[in-house]
Amino acid sequence: MLIAIATAASVIAADQASKAFILSRAWAADSKRGFLSIRRHLTRRVLPVSTLPAGVLLGLWTASAVIVAALLQAGVIPQNMPSAIGSGAALGGAAGNLADRLRHGAIVDFIVVGRWPPFNLADAAIVGGVGLLVLSFVET
Repeated sequence: MLIAIATAASVIAADQASKAFILSRAWAADSKRGFLSIRRHLTRRVLPVSTLPAGVLLGLWTASAVIVAALLQAGVIPQNMPSAIGSGAALGGAAGNLADRLRHGAIVDFIVVGRWPPFNLADAAIVGGVGLLVLSFVET
């Protein structure tokens, strides 16, 4: 459980630091060059979840964290290194995007790869974390 908490804290710190750096710089309108580029983009996703009040979003994140902890404790999620890192990364990424939503009213995205929509470190942590959680079931 300690590894999951440390991973979540590390993801939040790295995500928020990278977004603060991106927001503190002026980026040229045409900074998109090549396959991989950095471009500041504030994403106001049009999803039902994005229209919920801040308190509800915070409550959903808290409920998710409690559910993951309960599933780990009950043994439903294997207690191994991939599951600890995966759950911490996914929860940390969600917390990083939630912090953006609460502070900026939008999510700060800045990584552009090919034709993919812009994303950030929190998004990568969520995807990677869920992947590790899936792999943790294979390892057992």
